[in-house]
Amino acid sequence: MESILSSTERPEPLGLRQVRITDGFFAPYLEKLRTVTAPDVLRKFLRDGAVENYKRVARGERGGHAGPPWYHGLIGEVIRGVSDLCAAEPDPALEKQLDRIIDAIRRAQGEDGWLHPYVTLERPGQLWGLNGGNARWQHETYDAGCLIEAGVHHYRSTGKTSLLECSVRCANYLTERIGPPPKWNIVCEHSLAESALISLEALFDEEPGLAERMGAQRGEYLRLAKFFIDNKGNHENRHQFPPFLREYAQDHRTGREQREAVGHAVRATLFYTGMAEAAAASDDFELETAARAIWDDISLTKLHINGSVGAFRDDERFGAQYELPNDAYLETCAGVGLLFFAASMFRLTEEASVWDTAESTILNLLPAAVSEDGTRYTYENPLESRGGRERWSWHGCPCCPPMLLKAVGALPSYLFAVRGDEIWVNLFIDAEAECSDARLTLESDPCGKRLRIVSPTPKTLRIRIPSWACGFDLSMPYTVEKGYAVLTVPAGETVVGIGYSAEPVKVEAHPWAEADRDRIAVKRGPVLYCCEKPVDRWEDLDPVLSADPPVLGEDGTVTVTTTAGETLTLIEYRRWNNRGPLPMRVWFRQEGCVSDPSDLSGWEGKLYREWRGREPI
Repeated sequence: MESILSSTERPEPLGLRQVRITDGFFAPYLEKLRTVTAPDVLRKFLRDGAVENYKRVARGERGGHAGPPWYHGLIGEVIRGVSDLCAAEPDPALEKQLDRIIDAIRRAQGEDGWLHPYVTLERPGQLWGLNGGNARWQHETYDAGCLIEAGVHHYRSTGKTSLLECSVRCANYLTERIGPPPKWNIVCEHSLAESALISLEALFDEEPGLAERMGAQRGEYLRLAKFFIDNKGNHENRHQFPPFLREYAQDHRTGREQREAVGHAVRATLFYTGMAEAAAASDDFELETAARAIWDDISLTKLHINGSVGAFRDDERFGAQYELPNDAYLETCAGVGLLFFAASMFRLTEEASVWDTAESTILNLLPAAVSEDGTRYTYENPLESRGGRERWSWHGCPCCPPMLLKAVGALPSYLFAVRGDEIWVNLFIDAEAECSDARLTLESDPCGKRLRIVSPTPKTLRIRIPSWACGFDLSMPYTVEKGYAVLTVPAGETVVGIGYSAEPVKVEAHPWAEADRDRIAVKRGPVLYCCEKPVDRWEDLDPVLSADPPVLGEDGTVTVTTTAGETLTLIEYRRWNNRGPLPMRVWFRQEGCVSDPSDLSGWEGKLYREWRGREPI
């Protein structure tokens, strides 16, 4: 393993205002999320009383809390996501709505900086689950983390400190009380506070004058984040009930000793994100080692082909390695958590393979998580459905729409990264960007993509070589490092042709993935396909495919043939469930596809690969 980079040497994502997505699919998708989905989500939370909770607290009332205990956290996540969407594309109407919600939050926050409407209204005296409460249910650290990160993102988007002041006061409350004895022994019952605290520390590192004005405790936020990580598994004198959260909340051993993804998949991916961010922020080689091992465990053994994780409904948890059932739970929130983990791992490792995983989440899971009209949502994202599944307009636990807004709001920041005169191109989503003194334009070309750069000084470009790209090449000479094509362009204007093809192909899963053994799925580049149609019997949607290759149609569908001579039409997985609760399948029996669990030749470092019939890989 290569030695760890210094935190001052890591690539940094471009700011949201520096990138404008022009992609034919994602530009209208982002517009839909900002103009339709974000207002819809806000309207439904307001209707359900989520903001009224703050007003009850401010009035000194007791009882009457609307929704589950984590409504406070979900409101914070909505503020973060909407703030990011408005940073890329200002929306005065949405910003005014946020201002009204923030005013309610400010009025409700206690003088000591603490705010948790559910505990205040329903369980006074039971903070942290003590005295008859339950921390696993109450979500105190999760809600606090959502408030903290919302303040950071709202400030970065608007320049306003109204919510940031609340974030700092809440963070100071935590740092003053939680830590080694005689402070409280508390860990995150639902992770997110780790990353939130690190983001607050990073903001004040960039703007020390702002930190002084806000009364920030610089250095303490990163310290507390690492305490949360390192104190997992230390149950002695735990100032929480229950004191043993175990694998469900990644509380079975200290973070730096963990090597496998376990437990509740949302809590897990957010915890691992915090681990990676803490490793990057503090040059912590032990934490990096742990984060790398867990990333490999997920990406090589526990990642479903649609870019999501969390195989089982009970405890919404990870399964064992290669346990990848097709009727899996695959919560939208878990896929978003995986995306955040990936972005953090890129900064830690600079490896292109991280984006191969993240790209599957971005292109398949995120669009599938919301209906084409922008107002109906998924909690689960299985790879097969026998019918009867429909997106919901709203849910008793509407955690997925806020997480979706966060992921989509952050999307522009994933495309490019910069370090000095080096520029990374991570995703092949058409966009325009301003990168320090350079301007970039990435646009589609009949042969792949075209990257135009205008810069007064020479730049080193690092262009990701996607694992799915056939015939990848550049119009200029390059070397390869960590999965990126590396080349130097001179000052002035340069156009780099990025050639590749992305024809539909059949893909097989690792032989140890029993659910998909002797089956194939169809992908075109990173885009996954499925068959969705009415059938008399479920078995009618499971024909044996012939060896003929899949064919791309002019309408974007793909056809495959069966051994019975019939034609099966496949649509993009991200578009399924928009025509009613029809049966759907991703994995199909394939003539000539025989997986041998005892023969792993060619599978090193792979969970999925192109199936090429009987030809050797």
